[in-house]
Amino acid sequence: MVRNATKPARRSSARTSAAITGGRMAGLSTAGNGRTSTAKASASNKTRVKAAAKGKTRAKAATKSRAAAKSRATTAAKSRAAAKARTPRAKTSSRVASKPRTVSRNGRGKATPSARAAVNSAIQERRLWLGLDEQPTAAMNELDVPQLPLESFEIAPTPADEIKDTSGGSTVFGWVGVGQAGGRIAQAFHGLGYGKSIAVNTCPHDLDAAGVPARQKLWTNIGYEDGGKDMERGRLAAEQYRQKLLHMIDHVFGHGVDHAMIAVGAGGGASGATTAVIDTLRAGAKRLGFRWPRRRIGVVCALPTAGEAASPKVRDNAYRLVTELSSLAQQGRIAPLIFVDNDKVERLYPKLTVKQFWPSVNNTVAGLFHVFNRLAALPSAYTSFDPADYRAIMQAGGCTVMGLTKLDKFAGQDDLSLALRQNLDKTLLADGFDLSTATQVGAIVLGGRGIMAQKPGLQNLINRAFDVLTDLTGQATVHRGIYQDNRESLRVYTIISGMAPPTRRINELGDTE
Repeated sequence: MVRNATKPARRSSARTSAAITGGRMAGLSTAGNGRTSTAKASASNKTRVKAAAKGKTRAKAATKSRAAAKSRATTAAKSRAAAKARTPRAKTSSRVASKPRTVSRNGRGKATPSARAAVNSAIQERRLWLGLDEQPTAAMNELDVPQLPLESFEIAPTPADEIKDTSGGSTVFGWVGVGQAGGRIAQAFHGLGYGKSIAVNTCPHDLDAAGVPARQKLWTNIGYEDGGKDMERGRLAAEQYRQKLLHMIDHVFGHGVDHAMIAVGAGGGASGATTAVIDTLRAGAKRLGFRWPRRRIGVVCALPTAGEAASPKVRDNAYRLVTELSSLAQQGRIAPLIFVDNDKVERLYPKLTVKQFWPSVNNTVAGLFHVFNRLAALPSAYTSFDPADYRAIMQAGGCTVMGLTKLDKFAGQDDLSLALRQNLDKTLLADGFDLSTATQVGAIVLGGRGIMAQKPGLQNLINRAFDVLTDLTGQATVHRGIYQDNRESLRVYTIISGMAPPTRRINELGDTE
């Protein structure tokens, strides 16, 4: 063991001695030849310079390669961050390599498995953001989203209207009768099948007399401290009971009303509540389903008789209300505005008894109103007055008047035209209108079956009557209708809308002399 271990040492010692001896000999040889030694030294220096230059070149290349690798890694990281921001629901992999590439001595990078996985993840996120792939279900299940009670909430179906409209008209009207006169008008419409009618009054005795169901009556009880005919008192009552009126409107009108109407008598204290009721209806228009509330809230206003207007208080109240309503109608904030001149009706029916007077007046107004609504819902074998025609008239704005002409016998060609002209001059419900300001006109001829079948030249006579309306109203659009029934007579119903207020009649109310 010792002998074998010492042999390599001896060989190493021999080699060292030989090297030293060779060195000495080389030194002696170099010293003996000076030129050769200088040339070799110079060649050795050039070799070292070249080697150093190559080393610097390789170092610069390595530095550039590392910088390029670092830049690519930074770009990949930014791409992953942008993809993650665009798709917040996609869960990215947490295994991101700190060194996506390794750099070789020649400066070229080689992708590692971790770098490839990161790039593939960024590509997948990009495809999800563009909608090219569906988001994995597992990623959605991993989101920490709480379960809310709202998920099991069910919208209750809209309850059916409890109060029905049985009028059979093309338009479902909801009526609000304000005060004694308004309650009577609402009662007349309720009797024709307009079941969605409400009566509002500060006086319980007048409210009891209104012929509508008890659940459709609202007593605005504000006491009796103030005197009657006070419009301010009526306004305060309407504002104080605004919410209760809205609740009743919701209950009675429901969601099936197409047009709301207010009936009121000008002159009493209740007339002060009119504009407040209009505002209440407008506030609840969305709940009523109105698309254009300004054009679907109208007013029927009854003007006082000459005897009632003899009282300065009544006359002043009537003037204030009529002026205000006329302004609203001209602005298109209510439609239609129908004036019922009780003084003129009184002159048209001079032989009526006290018991007959008010029912006759109210039934005439409600009946004329109902005729157009009813016929607009019926087909005709001749010319139909369709629902679109009726809506155009009712939503025209301005003031509206209605009339009726009846002929039992007629022989001449101009009999029907003359009768219609007299209707416009004498039997409209109010005076003082300028027919040339009208924008919409409806004219319906209703004849018996025998007359329609046997009267020669009747179509020509009807056309002449329509031409009279066109001439009197100027540029108004005339909507025509021809129907037949079992009565052996000929009737012409007229409704004219969009007119300017009756200035002369209003000035009479404001005249204090």
